[in-house]
Amino acid sequence: MKQGKHPLMLIFAIIGVCAVAYGAWLFYRRAVTQEESRAAFTAPAPSGIPDIIHATPGAPPIQPH
Repeated sequence: MKQGKHPLMLIFAIIGVCAVAYGAWLFYRRAVTQEESRAAFTAPAPSGIPDIIHATPGAPPIQPH
């Protein structure tokens, strides 16, 4: 084999490995982001913070005469 082809093949192999690693990283970040957003919307409201979605209306305020 010629010596000129080896560096080019090595460069292409490195680019391919980097592309696969980048694709795997993107896939992982998307999965983590989706899971975090799902968890944020399904978590119950912490105590002390009013739950405006499931709250029932209270008594009306007293009207001055």
